[in-house]
Amino acid sequence: MPTSSTKQKTNPMSDEESAKAFSIAKEALAYISTFRTPPTPEVYEVWYRYVEGGNKAIQDQMRHAIHVAKSVSATQLQELRRQFLNSTDAAEANQKISQKLATEMEGLQSLISTQQGANVEFGGSIASASDRLIEETATPADIKRCLSSVMHGNNIMQQRIADMDSKLQISKSQVDSLSATLAELQNSILIDPLTGIGNRRLFDATIHCANEPRTIKTPNYLFLVDLDNFKNINDTHGHATGDDVLRFVGGALREQAVGATIARCGGDEFAIFVRVEPDQAKQLAEDICQFFFENDLTVRSTGDPLGKLTISLGAAILRADDNSNSWFDRADKLLYSAKSGGRNRVMVERTRSD
Repeated sequence: MPTSSTKQKTNPMSDEESAKAFSIAKEALAYISTFRTPPTPEVYEVWYRYVEGGNKAIQDQMRHAIHVAKSVSATQLQELRRQFLNSTDAAEANQKISQKLATEMEGLQSLISTQQGANVEFGGSIASASDRLIEETATPADIKRCLSSVMHGNNIMQQRIADMDSKLQISKSQVDSLSATLAELQNSILIDPLTGIGNRRLFDATIHCANEPRTIKTPNYLFLVDLDNFKNINDTHGHATGDDVLRFVGGALREQAVGATIARCGGDEFAIFVRVEPDQAKQLAEDICQFFFENDLTVRSTGDPLGKLTISLGAAILRADDNSNSWFDRADKLLYSAKSGGRNRVMVERTRSD
């Protein structure tokens, strides 16, 4: 028997596209060499996407690591890949679970509708028997048949109720499991795997709220926190110790700014979104700065002294005419002023017209 086969058509790159891809690959490999990161496929992919310039989140975080921190580790690159290059997989998984949940809920609705139909049918049987029994011409045989019909209908109804209860229990268990998985997945998408606080995706989602109508009168502040001389920690004690420091900072910010939304923007920069009055914002910023200055750190693996960790902090109040970009830019400029003014200090806007 003759067979036929269909060849899948491919669209080869043009010479211009090939030249561009080669140029991007060459520059990505140069970064790998400069920062001595392992040339694994995962690491190469992040460098390639950075040079390509299509992913804004990776652009922002890598630009900070390259030009400000001047330090890029394999761990950082792997985190970026998990957060931003695996987001499509996470979104697909999210969609699949949501679809399963919707299907399960449709099944529940169908089960309820079936039972409601059975209730109507059984009610009709009872009504028919009742009408027959109140007739003056009803004989003992009629009464016997009516009672038999009602008993038979009752037995069927009891069986259906038992069957429905069993199916409801199974469906409830599946819905609970799917709901928990969906919540866990949605939560993991917004969590920085290294520090356990929010990631850049949470930061972007939160600062985007600056574009929404404002109904709460309490001022909304954006704190940008940057670790002073963090590169020295990585260079002197290694990236594993640097990661320990970042975990410590994430936990400390969560303890100091209770109730605030806290996220790691990238590298050693963190953000705090908090609703407080200006005096409270100033006090909170100074308390955070003082907390880090007062704590002498040690290297976990050896117990060697790490010295004091200081931070610089810029805090901008959300103004009526702000959007997410203008709000961030002011906080970033205040952070820069704190760092250029000697570090280990805070710069906080006190009014909406500062």
